[in-house]
Amino acid sequence: MLRGIGRHALLVSALTVCAGLWSAEAQAWHTDKRRLTDGTAYTLGKKVWKVGLWTIDYGLLDQVDVSTYWIPWFVRVANLGGKYEYRVNDRLSLGTGLHAFRLDVQKLKTDAAPLVITSVPWQLTGSYRVDRETTLSLQSVYTYMHVSGTFDEGSLEGAAAVSNLQLVTTLEKRVSQVTALLLRVRYLAHQWQPSASVTYVLHPDDYTTVRVVGAAGIDALDVKHAWSIVPGAAFSWKNAELRVGLGYGNMNIGGVNFVAQKKTIVPELDLAWRW
Repeated sequence: MLRGIGRHALLVSALTVCAGLWSAEAQAWHTDKRRLTDGTAYTLGKKVWKVGLWTIDYGLLDQVDVSTYWIPWFVRVANLGGKYEYRVNDRLSLGTGLHAFRLDVQKLKTDAAPLVITSVPWQLTGSYRVDRETTLSLQSVYTYMHVSGTFDEGSLEGAAAVSNLQLVTTLEKRVSQVTALLLRVRYLAHQWQPSASVTYVLHPDDYTTVRVVGAAGIDALDVKHAWSIVPGAAFSWKNAELRVGLGYGNMNIGGVNFVAQKKTIVPELDLAWRW
């Protein structure tokens, strides 16, 4: 799945460049009004578009955004989400967001076993501006998963497709109008055992295959003590913004929030245009 995403990244880069050429008003500078929306409670603002490597977002109202992950549509995976910001005062904002996916794994990997996953992440976020340069965001993400069919560990590259609760902290320190330093910490607080209607094919080693029918305590899918720490930076120009990061921990597959079982290098990358 991650490899499939990478194959389309160059295409969206070209599309976002074209979109940036249409823009007339500066939307991407780090300012009091234009704030980072990823991992925070903030929204884009009314009639503002944001087109990036992974999502297309639109400010439907001053404090309501709608969004979609555009790449899954190429394999007929419909998804749509929304986000609402409640501005308590100039320093504190509260936000909530909901997104829905329906993923047929065979459309991504034709040789995989029949498997359909419904994922519905729900976010609650609080963002507090400590001062004009520093913003702290605390977020809880509950992701409901419904799995039907046969789940093979290899089909999702070792990621666990089960309902989970994650806690995410994002610290932003603005250095200038262009540059902000970021630190993101993610922790998997809890996972729920899957439903009894799914069959799991597990591979504990290179020579063993275990087939489990039902949900009777499948420890192999319990990603205990999963976490990641990713330092990075966000660069904002007149209309473009670039976010990069490199850290370590359990990889989280954005949107559907599958958590990889093994710790590894965790990269973050997004390039987007606002107008």
